[in-house]
Amino acid sequence: MDLDYKRYLKYGTRVFFKRGASPIYFVFFVSDYCNARCKHCLLAEHEPSKKKNELTIDEIARVSASMDDMLFFTPTGGEPFLRRDLAEIVRIFHRNNHAANVGIPTNGSLTGRVIETTRDMLDTCPGLDLHVDVSIDGIGQEHDEIRQFPGLFDRAVRTYQELRLLEKHYPNFSTCVEITVSAFNQDHLLELYDYLTHTLGVNTVFTLLTRGAPRDPGAKDLDIRKYEELHAALERDNKARILSGYYKMPFSDLLNAKRIVRPHIIAKTVRERRFQIPCYAGSLGGAMFSEGQVLPCELHIDRAIGNVRDFDYDFKKLWYSPRADEIRKYIHDTQCFCTYECFLTINILFNPLVLPRVAKEWAVLKGSELRHLLAGGPAPTVTLTATLDK
Repeated sequence: MDLDYKRYLKYGTRVFFKRGASPIYFVFFVSDYCNARCKHCLLAEHEPSKKKNELTIDEIARVSASMDDMLFFTPTGGEPFLRRDLAEIVRIFHRNNHAANVGIPTNGSLTGRVIETTRDMLDTCPGLDLHVDVSIDGIGQEHDEIRQFPGLFDRAVRTYQELRLLEKHYPNFSTCVEITVSAFNQDHLLELYDYLTHTLGVNTVFTLLTRGAPRDPGAKDLDIRKYEELHAALERDNKARILSGYYKMPFSDLLNAKRIVRPHIIAKTVRERRFQIPCYAGSLGGAMFSEGQVLPCELHIDRAIGNVRDFDYDFKKLWYSPRADEIRKYIHDTQCFCTYECFLTINILFNPLVLPRVAKEWAVLKGSELRHLLAGGPAPTVTLTATLDK
């Protein structure tokens, strides 16, 4: 366990020193392709090219070999599990960059492949902290309508259930439910949360707020109060230890505390429509599209740094180029802001002025856990109660 903690602690200096940083949070859109047509999809303007031109596994290996170690690695899409070599991509970044924490989102449509690929990654990447996030935005047909995929709700539930069973065999693996909050589900969020926890037995829930330029612009016409109502319930149940949150990796409660702080920052950003805390996109955070375009973050499609194919797959040469310096200066000087949850993670955890807020919530979580232990038992967590249809 000491070694596990060291994998995370070595990045601690970045709390105070950002200059010359390479991404410690790297988001890789392994494929543009998706079998759903979600109304809230933020990459609607970034349609895949007619000719499939994704980076090959050999090209990805060359890019990874030119990068430094990273704390968080997120292979995403599109639907990432449509890419049959997803497990090999994760192995590459685990081997070359010692990625400590890998989180993969999925719409849950490909149950068999998700389970097979997840097991493959866990069996071949010793010590990897892996979590798979299954998207569920509504109950039954509401979810299918939002995602424009008939029958997807049932598939997603099945995938979640199978992943929960897989958890029992791998101490470093967990699965979560991810709710994308939009105008299309805002009136039923508490009902959905009740279903997830009391019917499906979900023990970890987090949200994404619709951002960017969604396929259906109406997705962003939401009432931020509905988002806050859901997060008030999540915060209450996390602090009461009814939800476990992260619990299978080092510094789990630090990440859980961050999840309590983050929605407050997001809601305030939406209400005030202005900068709240510095953004480290382009320094601690970076993104790469499937065809090799590197960006400071996924929302800056108009400010690509360059394509790794044009830099002989040398990521550092691209990352420290004059163009990259120009973009970093732009982000700093304009006080660029958004509600992007992934990079808000590093903006919070690596900001010395925000960390005291995280520490305060961490203390509350640990205090609740201690009270449960003194009461004669482990902290309660929601368990899988739904039965599988065999």
